[in-house]
Amino acid sequence: MSGMGTKWLAGAVLGLPLSIALCTLAILWLPGGWESGVIGALLVCLPLWAVIISVSALFPTSARAWGVLAAVNAVSFGVLWLPRLMVT
Repeated sequence: MSGMGTKWLAGAVLGLPLSIALCTLAILWLPGGWESGVIGALLVCLPLWAVIISVSALFPTSARAWGVLAAVNAVSFGVLWLPRLMVT
């Protein structure tokens, strides 16, 4: 499989964890905490995933799509884990 198929697959496979991480980061920084924003995050997560899948088709190569999405996932989850690492 090459071309558009693998770009779309990169967006589908790596887009879901990325959308979850981005929504989690957004609600953690709300003034009321995560309890006040969890419903909104759940509502935004699926459309954000669809946007990530769509944007992944704009990468020039499938390798670039996989690489960039993997790197952004790593950064997003790293930021989520940073407070836990600072406590220990």
